[in-house]
Amino acid sequence: MRLLIPLAASFFMIACAQQPPTPGPAPHQVKCPGSTSPDQQLRACVLSVGNHPNPPFNESRVEIRDMKGTVLATKDFKSPDGEHGRNVQKMEWSPDSQFFVFSTASSGGHSPWHWQTYFYDCKRKTFKEVDDFTGPVIKRNFKLTAPDWIEVQVQGTTSDPGDINTGHSEKRRLSALH
Repeated sequence: MRLLIPLAASFFMIACAQQPPTPGPAPHQVKCPGSTSPDQQLRACVLSVGNHPNPPFNESRVEIRDMKGTVLATKDFKSPDGEHGRNVQKMEWSPDSQFFVFSTASSGGHSPWHWQTYFYDCKRKTFKEVDDFTGPVIKRNFKLTAPDWIEVQVQGTTSDPGDINTGHSEKRRLSALH
C-alpha cells in the first residue's frame, strides 16, 4: 500500500502535465455581438437596448471599439418610450476597413419602407446617414465594393418620384461623402 500511494501520485502528476492548456480568449479579442473590420483593428458592437431585447421591436446601440475594448464612438437608437427607435438590420465593413455601414428599421414598425442607412467614418470618427447623400433608402440590402463604394436603392423613379416599391439605384464613394 505504501508503494501504491506514491505511484498513484506520480501517475496523476504525469496525466495532469500532459493535458493541453485550456484555450482562453485571444489577447486582443473583443466580445460583443457585431462585426470585426477586415484589418482586425476595430470591432463594431451592435447591442440591444430599450424595452424589447429581440428583433423586430428591439432598439440598437452601435459602438465602435478598438481591439482592447475601448469605446471610440457610439450611435444610440434608443427612444424614450421604447417604441420609436431603430434597430440594426444589416451591417458590413467596407473592404478597406475605413467604414462600418449598417441599415436600420423602426422599432415600432413605423415607415416600414424606409431603411435608414448609416456609416461610421474611421478617419473622421463620425457617424453619417447615407440618406443625406442619396435620398431615402428603401431597401435594407446595400452593396459594398472595394475600396469604399456603396450602392443603395432609393425612393423614386423617373416616372414616379414618390415610388417606394421599386425606386432606383444610387452609388457613392463613402470617402467622398462629407
